[in-house]
Amino acid sequence: MPHNSDRIPWEALASVFELRRTNPCQHGAYNLHTRIQPDSKTKLANFVQVFMQIVAEDSAQKRKQYPEKYEVSGENEVIISDEAATKIESTVWRWHPEEYWPDDEDDLDIFKQPTAGKLCPHIEESGRCGCVLPFTERKMSAFQRQQVPNGCYGFDTCNLESFRNLEVVKTLILHGEMDPILRSCAQQGSHLAKWWKHQECQCMPATDDNGSPIDDYRKTKAYQQAVRLSTESGHKSDIAAYPHRDLLGIEEDQFRCFPYPFDVSRWKHVMRFDQQGFERYQKFDESDDDPEAESSGESEEEDPEEVRNRFYELEFYPFGLMSYEDFLNFEKPIGFQPLPSDIKHVRWVLCQQGLPVELSDCILEYADYTPQGNLPVPGKPLHPQCRDELNRYLEYCWQLIVRCYMLGHELRDKMDIETLVGEEVKDFVYELFKCESGGFYELLYGFDAEPTEGSEVDG
Repeated sequence: MPHNSDRIPWEALASVFELRRTNPCQHGAYNLHTRIQPDSKTKLANFVQVFMQIVAEDSAQKRKQYPEKYEVSGENEVIISDEAATKIESTVWRWHPEEYWPDDEDDLDIFKQPTAGKLCPHIEESGRCGCVLPFTERKMSAFQRQQVPNGCYGFDTCNLESFRNLEVVKTLILHGEMDPILRSCAQQGSHLAKWWKHQECQCMPATDDNGSPIDDYRKTKAYQQAVRLSTESGHKSDIAAYPHRDLLGIEEDQFRCFPYPFDVSRWKHVMRFDQQGFERYQKFDESDDDPEAESSGESEEEDPEEVRNRFYELEFYPFGLMSYEDFLNFEKPIGFQPLPSDIKHVRWVLCQQGLPVELSDCILEYADYTPQGNLPVPGKPLHPQCRDELNRYLEYCWQLIVRCYMLGHELRDKMDIETLVGEEVKDFVYELFKCESGGFYELLYGFDAEPTEGSEVDG
């Protein structure tokens, strides 16, 4: 079921790995392991080269759908149309919901209340408004905000407004609305290229005819790590995770950028105890005791076991050492995830009680009772019943890569998009399959050399 299988050498990539139920070099994880063979490096180099060639070809083809050259626009020109704004607004709401109160109380007199259910009407008015997508964010001037290097804890002070525009750009890319982005690139003051490195201080196993996996890919270290990396929360921006969370039904904050197990007592064997930190805490706690509070009964005794548990730290994340269900619940117990059929049943029950459909829908919306995940068989993307949805998802992801490459090519005098994307592909392969075996690093991260002349990419 690989995407673009007639153009990209997925089989050649797959032949570089073998599935092992235990990998001592990966803490015993169930995972794919690299084959150290004479042609492995060549196959990897050819895969990356062909992958990048296809991305470049599709990007060039996609670029032909837009004007070859854009005229320079005035800063007050609206470059996000009403149609595009309506299209992206629901996604914008996920990272910028409407606001009913200004951040600064001094702005209360000029703060404009949001308007629900329609685009921001505050066209001619000055001052801030609480709309999901303020009208000012649709103007060229928003795309010309400068990106400024900032010190520690100074990101919001220096770049809050310009970062908001970057989030709008990402949202436009998700929805395939590239025209305003390309139009902004024609401006002298475009700062998009500077954001690439600015920071705040898949080969798939086959399934048999009845949908039972030949090997349970969801237990592998690579699969679990890929799910976590693509859906992780806690960064300055989570927009890139939206498509992957939506497919798999992963909630926000299910996986955090600083992981910690929910059930420490169960996972102590993959954690280490910070003895020095615990002893410092005990000394501080003893010196901070208040005899008067103790005598009056005001102090609350903490559970000693809970106190000790706070000083355990993960030595490594146990990818490939647990079931997929345990993996989902490792950091946070996963909540109830209704199926589309559940929604229909609840709506039917409400209507049976005499409520009109409109009111039933309002109740479901207020209760946030919406299906989690787009897969017909939840959590199993390789199930035969999920084939169509998976194909749509893979094509969508491919188009995201193409759009980003197209944007980078538009800014080619300011950034080397081919090198940047190629490094991302290499980094991802390295991260998923790294181990402590001899020769591993040279194989998975040392295939920069040009493929040998006449080499083939057959599997």
